[in-house]
Amino acid sequence: MREEIEDRIRRVSVDVLVGWDGARRPEDQEQFLDLVLDRLGRGGRLPRHSIPRNQWVALLRYCMKHAPDGLSCLAATVDLLDPESAEALLMFRLSDEWRAVRSLPPEYPDAWELLTQSLEPLPLPADRRRRLLSLATESRLTDPPQHSTTPWSDFLYLVGQNSAPERVPPWMAYLDEAAGWLPDAGASREIRALNRRRAARWGIAQSLDRLRYTRGADRQPATHDEHLAIRIMPAPFDEGHYTVSYWFHSDARGPDFEGRRDSAVIPFDDLQRSVSEVICEVERAEGDRPGQLRLEFVLPLELINLPVESWPLDAAEDPHLPLGMTYPAVVIRSLERLLDQSWHGRWRLRWQKLRQEPAAGSVYMGIPGANGQHPGLPGLLDEEHVAAVLSEPPEEGRPHGRKEFKTALRMGYPVVVWHRTSESTTEFRQVISELFAGGFADLLPRVTRFRRQAAALGAGTPEHHIGRHLAVLWDDPDRKPL
Repeated sequence: MREEIEDRIRRVSVDVLVGWDGARRPEDQEQFLDLVLDRLGRGGRLPRHSIPRNQWVALLRYCMKHAPDGLSCLAATVDLLDPESAEALLMFRLSDEWRAVRSLPPEYPDAWELLTQSLEPLPLPADRRRRLLSLATESRLTDPPQHSTTPWSDFLYLVGQNSAPERVPPWMAYLDEAAGWLPDAGASREIRALNRRRAARWGIAQSLDRLRYTRGADRQPATHDEHLAIRIMPAPFDEGHYTVSYWFHSDARGPDFEGRRDSAVIPFDDLQRSVSEVICEVERAEGDRPGQLRLEFVLPLELINLPVESWPLDAAEDPHLPLGMTYPAVVIRSLERLLDQSWHGRWRLRWQKLRQEPAAGSVYMGIPGANGQHPGLPGLLDEEHVAAVLSEPPEEGRPHGRKEFKTALRMGYPVVVWHRTSESTTEFRQVISELFAGGFADLLPRVTRFRRQAAALGAGTPEHHIGRHLAVLWDDPDRKPL
């Protein structure tokens, strides 16, 4: 993308010089060429071309070869001979863009179309632009140069302004603040996320956060949901070892999970420590923001009954703070269903039913049979159900629980609940019925409160308290961490 932008700037610069009335006559061209060479500090003469456009192409190449800011030299010379002309102002803007595209980190040129289309037509009043320039430069600059007429050209000009070490560069501060005035909320989120990721790489994320949240309460973003999907998979050819991968998603940035990151192959005993490190890394990278982070553990069937909500927030602490008490929601997702697209149609249908009727969705309730005998599974085929309560955990050694769980996944159930250590007792089903009675819109906050209530009872709480063994699969087909 950078090369395409540079080619366009070269082409437009030559177009400007070819059409400029100030260098129509041969003697004017000679004077212009001599002035350019003087500015570059180089004597001699350039090869002459009979075709004017070829002459300007040769001059442009010469300037860019012998000076890092050669285009600026051309702009200044045009302005010297034809002060404040349209051609001079345009050449200055092209010079700013050239410097910006060559000096900004690569993700910004990759987003050039988004940035241009967002900032160039943004109708900010002149006093607001001056205010943004002053904020971005800490009052070192209060007025834009004459050639800068839009927020886009302000941004390009600021790329050439210096900043102190470990401070937010003026161009980044200006871009971040200008994005807050965009009418397109999606573009605003995307641009600010671009800035935040770069600030994190440069170690200035906290400084950017402070800038964002000291602009006044009326400009601060509303609270939003975030999701951290953590996938644990067996390592191929290495029994007893696993890989931990994770994706982050923020409603403030858009509908999709961001790029995956992977850990090294680790033994089972290191999983809790690795997960703790992942969460810490994400929290540190995202920084100070009004986000409600939910944890989603994407697990294969062999690990589906891991008590992840009881895992520590910080594996180095003892006693530790469980994840299920710390975050608004800690849920499980099925790796097998994410990977098998043949299951996605029914999954989508039941999820739509749950979303359309969150207060009225019906529930399949698995009930263990007498003497260890289990009834069949025809109830799971009922298309009215949107959630399933298993009759026993889907763990190794409980074949009915596993069959029940697999059937629920194949039939598209987005919500599946079970007791981690025992069969579904009358007490358990009563508790779950009470949790479901409030509907599905606020089910996860109710589950979290229930878990916290169990933990708040302290060490004397009976180990069989349901709040300590409640497993919840909550699988949203609109967000697939793949």
